[in-house]
Amino acid sequence: MGKSLNYNDYCGEKGLKLNLGCGKDTKAGFVNIDFFKRGNAQFNMVANLSQELPIDNEACKYIYCSHFIEHLEWFDGEKFIRECYRVLEKGGIFRIIFPDFRKIFSAYVNRDASFFELFSKHLNEVDFPYYEAVYNDPEKIKKYRISDPPPDWHLSQNPEDRKRLRLRVRKYRSFIELVDWFVHQYGEHKTLYDEDSMKALLQEAGFSEICASSFNPEIDSASSLRRKISAYIEAVK
Repeated sequence: MGKSLNYNDYCGEKGLKLNLGCGKDTKAGFVNIDFFKRGNAQFNMVANLSQELPIDNEACKYIYCSHFIEHLEWFDGEKFIRECYRVLEKGGIFRIIFPDFRKIFSAYVNRDASFFELFSKHLNEVDFPYYEAVYNDPEKIKKYRISDPPPDWHLSQNPEDRKRLRLRVRKYRSFIELVDWFVHQYGEHKTLYDEDSMKALLQEAGFSEICASSFNPEIDSASSLRRKISAYIEAVK
């Protein structure tokens, strides 16, 4: 973690397209970078994205970042945005997507059952059975998912890993429990944003043209869950 796998392959290059905090959502034609490798995802680089990006100044024409920045502490999030500005060429585009907590809190206040329905169904009918099974019998899950192995920590007997896993063995029965999941996501979410706060951060970093965008099927995740809660913003250096 925090160390590039093949930084020399990109050192000195220009016109790069980055996919930062990509998880398993790797994209062809992009340099796909994340903290650590997940499953069978084909990464280009592993790097600690809360630190300086292992990319040259003004080496990029496009940066894509979806549902990553909320996993950073607020000061690391500010640093991350400044780093994205540094590595973009003049006129380069930064597309950032994140949970829009204005939408989430508005749905809670208005008791909007239709907003929460998809998430409740997924958490209770997809995530819960899996986490319950892997918590109680990790070896069985390991054999069952040979072609798509779970992360190592799902199978670990380390007490901290077991605690992290136990946090996921939960049913969600009320709106406030779902809001709790959005905000904390098992302790993985660190910072909340909405459209206004993100635009302010981008402006402070030096971006000039900043505007709200919308779902783009050519590049964004088609997940109906992601689309429902996401804010999409593009900024130009």
